[in-house]
Amino acid sequence: MIIFSCLTPFLLSLQDYPSGMTKTEEGGFGWQVWHRNGTACPQGTVPVQRVEAEAELSQGKYGPLIPDAAERATKGHQASYAVGFVEADLPIYGTKATLNVWNPVVESGDDFSLAQIWVTSGNYKHNDLNTLETGWQVYPNKYGDRQARLFTYWTIDAYISSGCYNHYCKGFVHVNRHVVLGGAITGTSTFGGDQFDITLQIWKDPLSGHWWLGMGLNVVPIGYWPVELFTTLSAHASKVQWGGEWGGEVVYLNISGMSNRTQMGSGEFPGKGFRKAAYFCNLQIAEKNRSFLPPQDFHIGATQPDSYGVVKTHSRGCGDHFYYGGPGPLRSSSYQSDPLAFVFLFLAVYFVV
Repeated sequence: MIIFSCLTPFLLSLQDYPSGMTKTEEGGFGWQVWHRNGTACPQGTVPVQRVEAEAELSQGKYGPLIPDAAERATKGHQASYAVGFVEADLPIYGTKATLNVWNPVVESGDDFSLAQIWVTSGNYKHNDLNTLETGWQVYPNKYGDRQARLFTYWTIDAYISSGCYNHYCKGFVHVNRHVVLGGAITGTSTFGGDQFDITLQIWKDPLSGHWWLGMGLNVVPIGYWPVELFTTLSAHASKVQWGGEWGGEVVYLNISGMSNRTQMGSGEFPGKGFRKAAYFCNLQIAEKNRSFLPPQDFHIGATQPDSYGVVKTHSRGCGDHFYYGGPGPLRSSSYQSDPLAFVFLFLAVYFVV
C-alpha cells in the first residue's frame, strides 16, 4: 500500500501561484483514489508519496537521480512510441491536451505503459536534451500495483544522470494540497463503455520563467519546475525539434527476446475508434503571444506500427486529434503509419524515457 505524507514545499523562494491567475481554493476534485474520503493536506502543505519524501529529504537542492528512475533507459529496456508531434518555427511556451485514461495490461513488473505530454529542447547529440513530462502510467514495480497513476518526469541531460519521477529527487515544486503525484486515478475507460479523461497543461510563466503544470479544463495549478533547473529549456521550448508532443509509450524489459504482451492505451489498435481505442483530444500549443491555440498541423509516427499504431482524425468536439495504441507484439497484426512522420520520429524525437 502506498502511503502519503503532508510536507511543506522545499524552496524558500516559493511561487505559490502562477502570474496572471486569480488564486482560489481548489475544489471539485474526485478523480484520485484518496479523494474518496475527502482527503486533502492542511493549508501550506502538499501530499508526497512516503518513499519519495524520504528520498527528497536525503538530498540537497536538485539532488541526484534515484537509480530506478533511470531504469527505463537502461538495463535492456526497449521502448515503443505512437505519437503526435509539432515541428514549430516559433518558440513554444506551453502545450495542453486531454488524455483518455485506460488500464492497459503490463506483462512484467519491470515494464510500464503510459500516455503523456512532453515539452522539450536540446538534443541527444550534445547530451543537452531538456524535457518536461506529465501524464498517466501503469508501472507495477514503482507503485506496487497495476493502476493508472498521475506522474511527472524531467531531465536536463538526455536521461543520463539528471531528473526523476514525481518527488524522487528535488526539482518539481508541488503547491496543490489536493493532488498527489503518483496517486491512483479513480476513473478509467472501459471498452465500448464510459470514457474517462484528464486534461493537462504545461506553460511557462511570463514573469517568473518557471514551467507550470495545471490540470482540468479550468487549469488548476499543481506545481512548477523552477527555471533555474534547466539549460536549453530556460527560455522556451525548442523551435526546431519540439514544442508539444502527445502520445503513448510502452517500455519493457526484454531478456529472452520473446514477444511482449504489454499493451499501449486501451490495448486496441487506433482504427477501432471512439470507446475502443485510446485518444488524445483538444491539442493546443502556446507560441509567440503565449495564447493556447490548436496547432495548424501536427505529424504522427509509430516506432513499431505492427504492435502499436496511431491514426490522425478530426471531429467537431475534439478538432484535429488522434487515436493511438495497440496490443503489443504477441497478438498484433500489420498496421501502417505515416512514413514521413516515422522517419522524422527516429531522427528528431525518438525518446528513450
